[in-house]
Amino acid sequence: SPRPGQQAFEKMSSGYYLGELVRLVLVDLVEQGFIFKDQDLTKLNTPYVMDTSYPSRIEDDPFENLEDTDDIFRKELGINTTSSERKLIRRLCELIGTRAARLSVCGIGAICQKRGYETAHIAADGSVFNRYPGFKERAAQGLKDIYGWKIDNPKDYPIQIVPSEDGSGAGAAIIAALTQKRLAAGKSVGVLEA
Repeated sequence: SPRPGQQAFEKMSSGYYLGELVRLVLVDLVEQGFIFKDQDLTKLNTPYVMDTSYPSRIEDDPFENLEDTDDIFRKELGINTTSSERKLIRRLCELIGTRAARLSVCGIGAICQKRGYETAHIAADGSVFNRYPGFKERAAQGLKDIYGWKIDNPKDYPIQIVPSEDGSGAGAAIIAALTQKRLAAGKSVGVLEA
């Protein structure tokens, strides 16, 4: 990665890396001789050639024969795929997308449990949460699994993840306001070093 040994949690769940995770698994499957036999895999072997739009588009492929997935691999990577390879690729993308959503809510669940929050609205900003197919639903299911809620409707979950616009700017403003409030009350302000 561009930052070896750093930001491991981010690398498992953020948009910059999801396509690369798919690519790495595909390369591993090629090396084991399972897929893409006797093809030029030059593009596939290029790090970060697959951004997160790849698994997103593959998961969004509406055709039973995964025709759009075939087009993506043929036109963008120069790889011809069989029907069974496309099904494998689709399932791989689903697993990586689900893993990312579930890992994301582990952080949310940990903070809520540490702080004793029984109900909360968590603002989520970013293209993966807002645009990746099924990400919101998988995240909600992940929270349900963490807490063991018996509620069926995600809209009734005690902890809700809601879309946010400009989450970084809003978050910075909230932190600044809370810091000012602590300083005005004569309390210390700790600094977290990563």
